[in-house]
Amino acid sequence: MSEEIRFVNRLQELKALRDWCSKQRDVPLYIYGPEGCGKTRLLKEFVRKFNNYFGEKAIAIYIDALERVSLEKALLTSKTVEIAKEVIEKFINKFTNKGFGIGRILADAISVILEKALIKRKLKDNYVLVAIDDVTRAIGLDQIEWYVKWLYELLWKLAEEYKPRAINFIVTTSEGQSLDLVSKHRHAHIRLIWNLSKQSFRELFYELKPKKGVNLENTWRLFGGNPGKLVELAKQFEWNLEEMKEHYRKLFHPFVLKLWKEDLIKDLVNVLNDIDIFFSKPSASKGKLQEILIERNLIIYKNMTTIHKIEIPPDPEISVGKYFAWQVPLYRELLREIISESISST
Repeated sequence: MSEEIRFVNRLQELKALRDWCSKQRDVPLYIYGPEGCGKTRLLKEFVRKFNNYFGEKAIAIYIDALERVSLEKALLTSKTVEIAKEVIEKFINKFTNKGFGIGRILADAISVILEKALIKRKLKDNYVLVAIDDVTRAIGLDQIEWYVKWLYELLWKLAEEYKPRAINFIVTTSEGQSLDLVSKHRHAHIRLIWNLSKQSFRELFYELKPKKGVNLENTWRLFGGNPGKLVELAKQFEWNLEEMKEHYRKLFHPFVLKLWKEDLIKDLVNVLNDIDIFFSKPSASKGKLQEILIERNLIIYKNMTTIHKIEIPPDPEISVGKYFAWQVPLYRELLREIISESISST
């Protein structure tokens, strides 16, 4: 098993989560952001520090909704919390024949965990947190509205029944499509988490021990501070940036062919030049392209307040506009190259 990479910065985000959990909130906190921006690591780090923030009796539980087979990987608790695993395993066994992964079952079993599986812990007068990670991919877009509403109702049921000092739920997703569904209702408070700042990205870059000749400024320009892509470059591609580019270029070729067939290439070229053209010059074809790019997790709507209440300013160097941004600037560069090659070969 590979050693976990040292947690880098995110002090403002940790403080924001601490402030959120310091009192009873009316709705669950729903966090979304670019794929690979560090939502999972931030939540795990916060759960590990929860007792430091709120005392030894505080209870924090992290659920990886995507984990399919391992209870140990699917469930993380704050350091002084013990879980009666035999209770959880008995509950899980009732649902495994339905084809659900363990993480998905646990995401639906919050009340069971809190009511029956905690050892020597009482919810009354305690700070309590349940964090459910990557829930949209686990339950599906068609269920996300129901799930957030169900969480909202469960939050108040547990608060009224067990009288904790504060009980809060945090839900995360990297699926930009879910934002529209959740924002239609009052059952969640939506906040954005963004990629690393340039200083923090630099710290992680050297923490990962780059090979000689790998340029920091170049990787910043291509990844825009995305820690997941930097770790992918280091661990999966062993710092071979050209090999990584070729990998994604091959993945994008069929996608570009699809856009040619749907007569969306001209709109894509315009978006590659100015991602905020979706707002400044909207059209039916651009609207269709916008949906496709969000569905493929290539772009993200970013004109939202972050969890630490700052706005992400436009930054053309890393493909960030006022309203939208490329999830990773590399995607924009490769799409531009593929289209240019296609045009020159015709």
